Amino acid sequence: MYYKTLFKHSFLFGSLVGAVLILASLTFYWKGVSVNYNPTLLFINRGLIILGIYFGVRKYRDEVLFGVISYGRAFAAGVLMVAVASSFYAMYIYILTSYFDSGILQEAIDFTEKGLVEIGYDDEQVELLMSLYRKITPGIFAMSQWFGKALAGVFFSLIVAFFFKQKRNLFANRPVDKFNDSKNQ
Repeated sequence: MYYKTLFKHSFLFGSLVGAVLILASLTFYWKGVSVNYNPTLLFINRGLIILGIYFGVRKYRDEVLFGVISYGRAFAAGVLMVAVASSFYAMYIYILTSYFDSGILQEAIDFTEKGLVEIGYDDEQVELLMSLYRKITPGIFAMSQWFGKALAGVFFSLIVAFFFKQKRNLFANRPVDKFNDSKNQ
């Protein structure tokens, strides 16, 4: 029963976080600001992911599990939420780069080439790496976006789950009975 509600809850909150990530990206896109390697958008996305994990795990712990959650279950809930959110964001990036603005992909390629030159790679190495990088399709670009968001979400879930783990129900007004084998205390 708890796994069914875990998936349902994670899908709901993951969908909400994904929608908010897409909305944030569209806001930057409509204003004509780059959605690639934009530190402001990256900061906003990370903050939205953390808030989504926080509120999602808190609601799952308090309403579904009655205030008791293990570290593993809190971590799993956070990871599932971010996996769903990242999937929606990757679909958005794929549709955006495939059908509406392929310039986003070219902008990412140009940014990478500029970064390689600034780091100090010589022209031969830059040309070799860029010959591989120019073969990136919108699907591969979307998967890299999914992987980046999911990896950040795993890291943030590790941290948030640490603060949410509860071995006993703090909402119950009963004293803890150390001789009782109940796992709810």
